[in-house]
Amino acid sequence: MTERNNLDRMAAPSQENVQNTNQIQTPTTEQAPSGLKFSVPTEFVELPSKGKYYPPEHPLRGKESIEIKFMTAKEEDILASQNLIRRGVVFDRLLQSVMVDHINPDDLLVADKNALLVASRITGYGHEYETEVRCPSCLEKSSFLFDLTKGESYNSANQVNMELLGVKETEKGTFIFQLASTDTTVEVKLLNGHDEKRLSYITKAKNKNNMVESFVTDTLKSYIVSVNGDTKRETINAFVDTLPARQSRKIRNIYKGVIPQVSIKSPFSCSNCGHEQELEVPLNADFFWPNK
Repeated sequence: MTERNNLDRMAAPSQENVQNTNQIQTPTTEQAPSGLKFSVPTEFVELPSKGKYYPPEHPLRGKESIEIKFMTAKEEDILASQNLIRRGVVFDRLLQSVMVDHINPDDLLVADKNALLVASRITGYGHEYETEVRCPSCLEKSSFLFDLTKGESYNSANQVNMELLGVKETEKGTFIFQLASTDTTVEVKLLNGHDEKRLSYITKAKNKNNMVESFVTDTLKSYIVSVNGDTKRETINAFVDTLPARQSRKIRNIYKGVIPQVSIKSPFSCSNCGHEQELEVPLNADFFWPNK
């Protein structure tokens, strides 16, 4: 979640609580030794990226949706695995289990991955998600109910937005732009699961060794793929390390302006202090264990 983006929009298992999902009833079938057949329904989930920003060789390039199976008790075993939770791979294993096509979850763009997680949650437990939230003003904790079908999925990189930002999309699924008042051309890619894990590892390693965190520069180095056409890592690192703060912020704002988004927000009113604002659904371990 670069600049820590959260969820984007998704699918649901039934017509009354489906948004942005083409539900299908093409069940996958498994046969027991007794000869009985058990079917697991599937559905297509729209990808926020529309498949536009994957490399040409990627299996999702040009695909606007992906087929997933409904969650079963088998997936609950995955979610309950303390081993997978400790290793930080529980959501990846869940997606591996529900995706009909064999795609490495780390190869998914962040927004697409989040959309699939939310869709899986809805197929398993429905569209309502009750969790504990903390008031941003008085810090009082209270129970809050999110409706997961109220999410919004959109592609920020529309024609109008691209023109306003001065950004061009390349055939590789990357974005290129020139920094104002300079002769510097920057090319950025969208982050995927591999990038997120690497950033998380760097942050944890620096914390463990009592080093100063460098999330801003580490993230910039992760999604900048060329500077004036130079793709060498040492060139990109040197560019980022000497980048004026104003231009750093400009690049980050452009990145936020082109990434696909998934957002589930609900209006919140604190019963303790009366503070009102929209809250975004937290994606954590409890997300898949309602009323546990």
